[in-house]
Amino acid sequence: MRRAAPPRLHPALLAAALLALASRATAAPVSPPGAAPAPRDAHRPPLLQLPGEVRPVRYALDVEVLPDREDGIRGRAEIAVVLERSLARIWLHARDLAVAEVTVEVAGGPRVAGRLTQVHPTGVARLDLPRAVGPGPATIRLAWSARWGPGTGSFRARDGDAFYASTQFEAVDARRAFPCFDEPRFKTPFEVTLTVPAGLVAISNAPEQASEPAAGGLRRVRFSATRPIPTYLVFWTVGPYDVVDAPAPANGVRRAPLPVRYLVPRGRAGDAAFAREAGQALLAELERWFGTPFPYPKLDHVALPGFPLAMENPGAISYVESALLFDPRRQGPDERRSIADTMAHEMSHHWFGDLVTLPWWTEIWLNESFAQWMGTRAVQRWQPSWGADVAAAAGTARAMRQDELATTRAILKPLERIEEVEGQFDAMSYQKGAALLGMIERWVGEAPFREGVRRYLAAHADGTGSTDALLAAISAAAGRDVAGPFRTFLSQPGVPRVEAAVDCGGPGARVRLRQARALPRGSAAAPGGAWSIPVCVRYEAAGAVRERCTLLDEVEGTLALPEGCPAWLMPDAGAAGYYAWALAPADLARLRARGLARLSTLERLSYARSVAAAERAGALPYADAMDALTALARDRQPEVAAAPIEALERAREWLVPAADRPAVEALARRLYRPVLARLGWAARPGESSATRDLRARVVRLLAFTGRDPAVRREAARRGAAYAGVADGKLHPEAVDPELAPIALAVAVQDLGPPAFEAVLARARGAPDLATRERLLPALAAADDPGLARRFAAVVAGDEFPLLERVGAVLDLHAVRGDAAFVARRLALLEDEVDAWAAGLPPYLAARLPAVALGACSGEDAARVEALFAGRAAALPGVEPMVARAVEQIRLCAAGREADARPASEWFARAVTRGAPSRARGPR
Repeated sequence: MRRAAPPRLHPALLAAALLALASRATAAPVSPPGAAPAPRDAHRPPLLQLPGEVRPVRYALDVEVLPDREDGIRGRAEIAVVLERSLARIWLHARDLAVAEVTVEVAGGPRVAGRLTQVHPTGVARLDLPRAVGPGPATIRLAWSARWGPGTGSFRARDGDAFYASTQFEAVDARRAFPCFDEPRFKTPFEVTLTVPAGLVAISNAPEQASEPAAGGLRRVRFSATRPIPTYLVFWTVGPYDVVDAPAPANGVRRAPLPVRYLVPRGRAGDAAFAREAGQALLAELERWFGTPFPYPKLDHVALPGFPLAMENPGAISYVESALLFDPRRQGPDERRSIADTMAHEMSHHWFGDLVTLPWWTEIWLNESFAQWMGTRAVQRWQPSWGADVAAAAGTARAMRQDELATTRAILKPLERIEEVEGQFDAMSYQKGAALLGMIERWVGEAPFREGVRRYLAAHADGTGSTDALLAAISAAAGRDVAGPFRTFLSQPGVPRVEAAVDCGGPGARVRLRQARALPRGSAAAPGGAWSIPVCVRYEAAGAVRERCTLLDEVEGTLALPEGCPAWLMPDAGAAGYYAWALAPADLARLRARGLARLSTLERLSYARSVAAAERAGALPYADAMDALTALARDRQPEVAAAPIEALERAREWLVPAADRPAVEALARRLYRPVLARLGWAARPGESSATRDLRARVVRLLAFTGRDPAVRREAARRGAAYAGVADGKLHPEAVDPELAPIALAVAVQDLGPPAFEAVLARARGAPDLATRERLLPALAAADDPGLARRFAAVVAGDEFPLLERVGAVLDLHAVRGDAAFVARRLALLEDEVDAWAAGLPPYLAARLPAVALGACSGEDAARVEALFAGRAAALPGVEPMVARAVEQIRLCAAGREADARPASEWFARAVTRGAPSRARGPR
């Protein structure tokens, strides 16, 4: 599954339509949650994992899905189980379902009627029988109905004049749609039959086997039995889809064509063209790497109305439309790369997650880390110029920032409550885990790593795997212990900092290494922690650039450099290490002066990241850090040239007083006006995604941090043209897609009501989601008090889907770090938190503290704490999100206090002494 990652929110969070809450089902209701208090004896409800005394082995689901029906779905189920002993009580899951009947039949015996009672709000249910049955094979039969859910369970959404009904079950929401044993370890075949309106398309995980007319203008669609899958991967959708057939041809791994289709909302078939191209190429890359054919008999890619994520349902991947559909008239290369990333991620899951599944949610990293790492690899192999590896490095940097916090978590963290499951889907399970896999692959070698993964998948196909089993397989293939070092990163929170110092005294040169936990100033986290860290250094000695590695498994260690004293040394060769690094001052100066131009793009980004981390920790003076960072502004690699931008934005908005802001603005203009002059306002044919991204970041910096009058005039002109201020028509060709949010925001700020009303009008009539994602956040940039109130009214109204309104508040793409913008967002959160919590899917409602992103004062931290105090019951899983947001705000405030004076002094000197020295990388 793909989730959002700040600072630029994935379109998934901005995409879904507001899901109407339907009326209650009419069947006899389950006993309401809480009606029977949890017993204090051996029959206490199992609130985490079900007992192993009942094991499901097969499901047959017969579900009536009528998207126009107001009261949800109705269904019947037969669940074949094995009873390990004689039982009169069976625990399973059914959340807010209306169950009309339930019986249990032991093989060869009579049916016994029972009663199903939901005993906990999370959906734990107790099936009581009048007498004990079993042991042995049995069949549980149930009839039930389920209301439409808010983006989880079985839900529906309107697109145009039609409803589409779909499902989303990860992590624990299958129980909202049908009674089941809702845990990943219970993998069984599923036989699904759907009764649907005759004119609609219906799909599920497996191929359609038969279709026949049914009474009342309906038809019954029966699907083949699936391979064993867990409940969270069961899927169906019904709606007036356009279907595009695009079979994947046979290749060197798969001998027969694979049926592949793209299902898109009615009228959007043409927008699937890029996904068809990407999907075919990426599927072949994945099959080559895994060495086995795609594991399932067909593959549907489905753009789901009303869906805010992307989900790896076997044989039927579901996507937010902006993660699958591409309109070249309105979207740019950045969206293409995002679509490819998402498709590769979800297809990777068909091996890692679907074919071999995690045993319990504490090991979700097994699914997500590998899909993240493998998806990046596949896109990089297919389109190297897109810089998927560099984008992944940015994700690693975000993970490290979270991992510096006291409120971070270990990747392998036991669950105490089922409500904590959603907290597992974070940067630790995705980006940190992916970075660790990359570090291990570099340490043991590409071929042994791949062989270990293949052995693991073969040994656990159609079952569950585990962290221990995966590490054992890689260790066996590599001929060395991988599990020991890797466990030190999985079982404890935090990111290590490796301090390196070159020692050329005595016989031979060496690098002295020392590890400690990386912590920013003001942190309350314990400073301890010890890791077994594969450390690889790059250095120049004896006329050549070289690389050496060691395993730093103690607090201190030494790495010999037999060629003699190096001219320079970089402590993270290949930028593959999951650690921050620091050099002694003289060594850092030599690296900057002699070695920076010899480093790869990823290594120079590691340099920038580690300099910033050292400054946050108080280990590097502010002036030295800014000297090192701003020297990168003229780097010819666009990703590296963008490295100083965040520091400049932070300085103007949070560090220096108003009287000193002109110095920050002047330096931002001096550094980046030449960059914009070189890049221009319009992309050139064949230009890389990284160059387009740099252009957007530079325009944003000059417009908002540099306050460049010429840039703001041009941005406002283009934004007004895009929004049709003059003629009332949308003109997406007026500005490159990457620049559109910035241009629109400047137009709203500088042109006032005419631009605001034009942007709002174009959003109302926008032909697609991608266009609304550019228009609505621009309204949030309005700094005129009257227009800010107008935006607040838009957010509070129901003219746009709720997720799009919340997304407009959260989006930081146009105006990142603006203090007044942060204050307006917090005020909106205080006004709307209860309405948002009630209408958002639970997994997104728990992330509402992200609205505080960018705040930087103790007062703001206190506001966030006070706002969410007492709301935990209504927002399950919100507590760690609040704690993390509050800590980030307080750490920002601590850094602000420490850096304010040094920042003012450094910018005053920088403006008077001229531009910093240039650092050029490989062309």
